[in-house]
Amino acid sequence: MKKVILTLLVAIFAAGAFAQTTTPKTDKKQDMKDLRKDDREVRHDKRLRNYELKHGDKAEAKAETKDIKADRKDMAGDVKDLKHDGVKHPMKRANNQIHRQNARHH
Repeated sequence: MKKVILTLLVAIFAAGAFAQTTTPKTDKKQDMKDLRKDDREVRHDKRLRNYELKHGDKAEAKAETKDIKADRKDMAGDVKDLKHDGVKHPMKRANNQIHRQNARHH
C-alpha cells in the first residue's frame, strides 16, 4: 500500500512539474521579418555612414556606427532565436529573401 501511495504522489509531483515548464511560442515568420528589417537597416546605415565620411561629417558618421552596432546586436539575438527554432543558416536565408524581394521590385 505504501508503494502505491508513494508512486501516485511522485506521479502527481512529476505532472505538476511538467505542467509548469512551458516553452515560449515564437513565430518564425515574424522573427525572419525582424531579421530582414534589421539587415536592411544595417545596409542603409552603412551607406549613410560612408556618405557622411565622404562629406567630412565625422560626428554623424560616429552616430551611424552606433546605430550599426545596435542593429547588429539585435540581429545576433534574432539569429540565436531562429537557430533555436530550428532554422538553418538564418542570416544567409534572410539575405537570400532580401535579394529575391529586391529583384521582384525592379
